[in-house]
Amino acid sequence: MTDELSGMNIDSQTIVANLKANWINILIVFVAVVIIIIVISAISRRLRNIIEKKISDEKIEVRKKSFTFNSVLSNLIIVLSVFIGLLVIADQLGISILPIITGAGVLGIILGFGAQSLIKDLINGSFMLFEQWYQVNDIITVGNVSGVVEKFSLRTTVIRDIEGVIHYIPNSEIKVLSNRTQEWARAVVDIGVHYREKTDRVIEVLNSVFEELMKDKKYKKMILEKPEILGDGGVSELADSSVIFKIICKVKPPNQWTIARQLRKRIKDKFDVEGIEIPYPCRNLYTRNK
Repeated sequence: MTDELSGMNIDSQTIVANLKANWINILIVFVAVVIIIIVISAISRRLRNIIEKKISDEKIEVRKKSFTFNSVLSNLIIVLSVFIGLLVIADQLGISILPIITGAGVLGIILGFGAQSLIKDLINGSFMLFEQWYQVNDIITVGNVSGVVEKFSLRTTVIRDIEGVIHYIPNSEIKVLSNRTQEWARAVVDIGVHYREKTDRVIEVLNSVFEELMKDKKYKKMILEKPEILGDGGVSELADSSVIFKIICKVKPPNQWTIARQLRKRIKDKFDVEGIEIPYPCRNLYTRNK
């Protein structure tokens, strides 16, 4: 490592002398890099707004891919600009950049400063980008973190959870990822009724709720397939205090939670009208006198 640094001709007195002689050029390079970062960030935000307005909800996958491409490209330009700026400044300071460019020196520096994780981040990020694990605005789960992808670069993935907390996750740490909004999703609702209720009658009432939901223009556009009772109208579980029906509905993501909440509300309201009981656990207590 020492031999490699000495091969780069690093001398503190020479660096100070070059700094005094070339400070204007160094300042110009520094300002240029800062301007590039500001301009690219502004262009990226502007493009994001244009994509948001021009690409309709019907083409949401195209919109998310555009967001992702915009995020990756802007970050890549900024990183390259900073890297090139550092090389130019090093040259102005009299630090030989030939060992860095040839690669022998850079390998030693990378290993010496523990930047292996950075390389892993970039490699994993590249695979995720080309294999399209997710896009910006997808709702994903990584480990115990779930939320919306706000930003993606080859090094990190930025997720904002339901409480608004931002999580920065290095791409090398992403081993298993669950995407809840890729292409299509399902709203899944479990409904329990009392054992004394007739299953055929319950199924009839549930189907009437499905029909009413499909007639609602606000929610119909979110649904890809009509809701149905899993198992061709069968019973999913005979629980301790209720008979469980599992309802599934194929929807356009990320509307699965909206449709699930609507189904629960409408089923509860309909059961109240029809007199179908949704049970809750109860306990009988017996006392014995001596």
